[in-house]
Amino acid sequence: MDAKVLLCDFAEVSGGKLFISGAGISMLASNTETPPYPVNIFLAVLVSIAWTETDSKHLMTIELVSEADGSQRRVLLSDQLPEEADPADQGMIAIVFTAVRMPTMIDGDESAMPLAIPLFGLPLPAPGPYFFSVRIDGREMDRASFRLVSREQMQAQLGG
Repeated sequence: MDAKVLLCDFAEVSGGKLFISGAGISMLASNTETPPYPVNIFLAVLVSIAWTETDSKHLMTIELVSEADGSQRRVLLSDQLPEEADPADQGMIAIVFTAVRMPTMIDGDESAMPLAIPLFGLPLPAPGPYFFSVRIDGREMDRASFRLVSREQMQAQLGG
């Protein structure tokens, strides 16, 4: 099993495909100059599920970690957990899924599970570095890092 995650301006799933716009974000700015700093972002996640891992339950967790003060601290994304999740996962997005093995699949085939996760008004505690970590069954699959900067820094970076 594998998963890839991208930060983007917009993502949606249609017809079993993942459509992404404005992907590859590495810097964000908030319209607010005082904490918390709300931002709008989408996570585009594409999970590849091996034939041997179909027809069984899996747990995906998505964690947002702030490194803004020099240490790693979880930023709350959710206040709910499915029954199958560990209480230590509190604050993460947790998704329980089962990929069905289609009758047309043969040994070696993979299933794709696309996800588009909107995070509107996500309150970030401080300027600095952050990362989203995507785990499946406790194993980290991918990370997407970004930095929260001031509006002025973002405008300077964009050349205007």
